[in-house]
Amino acid sequence: MRLRTHTFPIPHPSRSRGSVLAVVLVVLVVMMLGGVSLLRSVDTSALLSGNLAFKRDSVNRTSVGLNKAFETMQKSEFTANEASDAGCNPGPCNAASTWIGLNYSPRLLETDANGVPLILKNKAEFDAKFATIKPISEDGQEVRFLIERMCTDYGPSNESKCSVSDRYELGGSYRQDKPGSISLPLYRVTVRSDGVRNTQTYVQATVTTRVK
Repeated sequence: MRLRTHTFPIPHPSRSRGSVLAVVLVVLVVMMLGGVSLLRSVDTSALLSGNLAFKRDSVNRTSVGLNKAFETMQKSEFTANEASDAGCNPGPCNAASTWIGLNYSPRLLETDANGVPLILKNKAEFDAKFATIKPISEDGQEVRFLIERMCTDYGPSNESKCSVSDRYELGGSYRQDKPGSISLPLYRVTVRSDGVRNTQTYVQATVTTRVK
C-alpha cells in the first residue's frame, strides 16, 4: 500500500501587521491631544467665567462709592463751600483744604481720553492728596470716589463757565420764566472699584443738587 504525502504551504507573515500598529499609535496620539485640548478649553472657560463674575461684582461695588459721594454732597461743609472763590485770585483758595477733605474739586480736572480723572487712575497720588476720606474696603474690594463740579473756574456757577441743569428750583422750564430763578450746576461723580484678580472698574454719574 502506497502512502500519499501532501505538502502544505507555510504561510508567510503578513506585511500589513506593522502598518496597523503605526495606525493605532497615530490614533492614540490624536486621542491624547484631543483630551488635552478638551481639558484646556474647560479650564479656560472656568477662568473666563470666574473673571466675569469678579468683574460683575466690581461693578456692583461701585454703588457703594456713589452712595458715599451723594452722602458727602449733602454735608453742610459741602453746600457752604462748593462754590467759594475766596482767595482764589491769585490763590490759593481759602476753601482748598475743605474741598480736599470732601474728595471734591470745584472745577473739572485733567482726564484721559475716556473722561476718567488722571489723579483717580493713580491710587498712590489720589490717596496722598485726598487722605481724609479713606477708601471703602470690603471683601477684598477697594472703592474710591471723586466729585467734580462741571465748571472751568471757581466761584458761583453760571452758564458761561459751567454745565448747568435744565431744572430750576425757582422758575419754570427756563430761568427767565420767573424772577429769582437760578441755574443749578452739574456735578460729575467718578467711582473707581478695585477687586480681586486685578479687576478694575470706573463708573461715572452726572448729578445735580436741589436748593433748600
